[in-house]
Amino acid sequence: MGGLGSGGWFRYGSKKSTANSQHDIDIRWMKKNDMLRPGTTCSLSWSRRGKETGSVSCRIEENQMALHYRHRLHGGEWEQVEQTIPFARTSCNYGGHRTWFLCPHCMKRVAILYGAGKYFLCRHCHDLVYASQQEDRSYRLIRKAQKIRRRLNAPGSIAEPILFKPKHMHQKTFDRLKNEAYRAGDEGWMIGIAALDRRLNHVGERLGAIPRSGQFLA
Repeated sequence: MGGLGSGGWFRYGSKKSTANSQHDIDIRWMKKNDMLRPGTTCSLSWSRRGKETGSVSCRIEENQMALHYRHRLHGGEWEQVEQTIPFARTSCNYGGHRTWFLCPHCMKRVAILYGAGKYFLCRHCHDLVYASQQEDRSYRLIRKAQKIRRRLNAPGSIAEPILFKPKHMHQKTFDRLKNEAYRAGDEGWMIGIAALDRRLNHVGERLGAIPRSGQFLA
């Protein structure tokens, strides 16, 4: 835990909202839990650190799902919302069918809808990205190095040497993975340092343009 290259401290800049941070409804999860039969009524809820953060009531009909919930914008007044989500069905290769949501905005078939606004829509209509898409190249390389290190039972910090071969792993495989981890870690570190240096230079240039105490703009 912790240590050089063990965190995401190379990440910076403006970010889009991520799909991972939103309330979502996954039709595959509902199917698995037998919640898609017409006439079914149920409640879906979300929590974080043991505290409920939201809930919706659902009613399943033959070709759609009706949602009932409350929504408020930026701490304003609560408003009751009713939303209808159409279903689409596609045939499976071995018989039967698969059920999808139709995004109420773009009408594309999707498995997951996100409550990132007043209505549940697909990821693209809410302009959401996955958390991994927010990672810059340096962070992706360091994550790659750490993933290999976990496979080798080595320390997660890219500054630590990889010394011991896991039991039953061929020496050739160990050497190849160790070199991959070193290359990815070193490249990620150098790219991150260069990016951080550019950012600090940019901040310094901006600060240099700010009048100090006792100075005034012409």
